[in-house]
Amino acid sequence: MVISPHLDDAVFSCGELLSAHPHAMVATVFAGTPPAGHTATDWDRACGFRSACEAMVTRRNEDASALLRLGARPVWLNFLDSQYCDGSPGAAPPPDPDDIAEALAALIAREQPDAVVFPLGLFHSDHDLTHRACLALWHQASQEVLRPSWSPRWMAYEDALYRRMDGLREQRLAGLAEGGVRSAVFPMTWQGDRAAKAEAVACYASQLKAFGPGGFDDTTLPEGYWSLDRAGLLHAAA
Repeated sequence: MVISPHLDDAVFSCGELLSAHPHAMVATVFAGTPPAGHTATDWDRACGFRSACEAMVTRRNEDASALLRLGARPVWLNFLDSQYCDGSPGAAPPPDPDDIAEALAALIAREQPDAVVFPLGLFHSDHDLTHRACLALWHQASQEVLRPSWSPRWMAYEDALYRRMDGLREQRLAGLAEGGVRSAVFPMTWQGDRAAKAEAVACYASQLKAFGPGGFDDTTLPEGYWSLDRAGLLHAAA
């Protein structure tokens, strides 16, 4: 199971991993559709949409097409993207990390994947929320929801596009270390299909339009994964 903040992050960051593991699941956290009448944001308009509803319907369709090319299946949670929680009158408040963690815990317990892969949570507030929720689950892994008798492998992935920003990855890894979590590069022992990933990336046509030429080149570079280890917790070597 790959945990994705938005409807594209899992493919952008982990497309080769997904291509090498048929029947994987991608759980997208911020896949909710705002109420009817919610106007398009600046980003939505840059992607060619007239309303937030139109944007999310199209983006879900793009995600389904992309994952089909990689042999994966989507699960869409109903939390709203931060661009729809801007603090304006009538806008929904940002979700709480505990609520995200609860929803993901229920999904993980139901599906019992052999591995859970989540973002380092770089730059974007939604990525950070997703990371914090997943890290909390990692800390709770020995509790009832994630029973000790079942121990999936956990690892973090580098958020494509954002990982290229100076110092962000290093800051996150340093923050983990300060919290007592050791990290190490997790070697890619699988053979991914780069052509299939490229086809899947191309499915997100609305997003690529807004990124512009060269704005998503990072998706063609090697993916990055990190094992996490701390005494008493579930970790990548479990």
